[in-house]
Amino acid sequence: MEILPAKELVIRAGKELTEEGLIVRTWGNISCRTDGNASFAITPSGRPYEALTPEQIVLCKTEDASYEGDIKPSSEKGIHALVYRLHPEANFVIHTHQLLASVIGAAGIPDMPVPEGYDLLSSSVPVASYGLPGTKKLREGVEKAMHGSNSHAVIMAHHGALCYGQSYEEAFSAAKQLEKACGDLIALNYKKKSGRNDFSKEDLYSYYGTKVAPNREMPAKPQMFYSSRRLPDGFRIEERNETFRFDSGNMPDYAKMHSAVYLARKDINFIEQETEYGLLALSAAGESLRPLLDDFAQIVGSSARCAGQAQPKDVVHAMRGRLGVLVPGAGALCGAATASDANAVRLVMGKNALTQIGTSLFGGGHSLSAFDCGLMHLVYTQSYSKQAKQN
Repeated sequence: MEILPAKELVIRAGKELTEEGLIVRTWGNISCRTDGNASFAITPSGRPYEALTPEQIVLCKTEDASYEGDIKPSSEKGIHALVYRLHPEANFVIHTHQLLASVIGAAGIPDMPVPEGYDLLSSSVPVASYGLPGTKKLREGVEKAMHGSNSHAVIMAHHGALCYGQSYEEAFSAAKQLEKACGDLIALNYKKKSGRNDFSKEDLYSYYGTKVAPNREMPAKPQMFYSSRRLPDGFRIEERNETFRFDSGNMPDYAKMHSAVYLARKDINFIEQETEYGLLALSAAGESLRPLLDDFAQIVGSSARCAGQAQPKDVVHAMRGRLGVLVPGAGALCGAATASDANAVRLVMGKNALTQIGTSLFGGGHSLSAFDCGLMHLVYTQSYSKQAKQN
């Protein structure tokens, strides 16, 4: 394909994958083979898909993933180059952080069996061994997993999925087939473990709660603390159209929570509450979030602890050194310096919660090491997040 149409197709794919929920924010990357197979056009690092222009799509050489110019390509450019070298028939590659494939990638299984009816996945999808993002170890794990596999997808342990095809449509279809097949396997394991015939995420969360904390119940209605933003001398709770000064008297309980966090954490300017079922289930069970996904480790850190009670002092203590905290009966509170980063904390906490609960059906999986979590979080805060703000 010629260079400009290839770049335009990459932009189109980014928008459509975002709409489908297979890619969120700037996570994941997309490429298209071009220029007589000698190069490929790939998404840049740290730029939102909704606003990309052809000038921002980077050309990389298939031979060694090298590039020219001031715009940095995705850090996973080496994996895309690897796919094009190993599969001459592939013309389009998508690296997603899709939800259910992420659950399987953290479950600790070497490959995922696939039932009939998924023509692009073969009889199984290999799971590549873990490596830090953008590293040689990650590429070697993917290469080893791809050898001997006829599947158009590879699950990357703790990281996401890699899908490819002869066309954009085929690569996109492989990603959607992979997500559905992962859902099939999770549902199958749930039915075996629970002895039930029906399956939904809510069923899974309730089942998890009865196994982990049989004497606790998930609240029928979460306690609401809402979301807020810092002001020069106070904060505003948007959903209630209310503004409070830090020295205000007679604050309602939900406002006291925000005031305590802002006063204790000068690095937090925005707070979002997430009442997604997975976080409600974990907080009701008194469980902390373990680092099962590297996007969680990058943005949140090595864990998100659960406060002892839904009280300001307990929440501030549990949130020390972290951007997120689980609150019994209320899900999670997620904070950051910018609204975009607070939303990212919310998204990855919900995703990691589903992964933690889902992997319990496979034996629980294993967490990323403290060293890897610390390194990824440092790189994200010192490099990637600053680049994203600049862009």
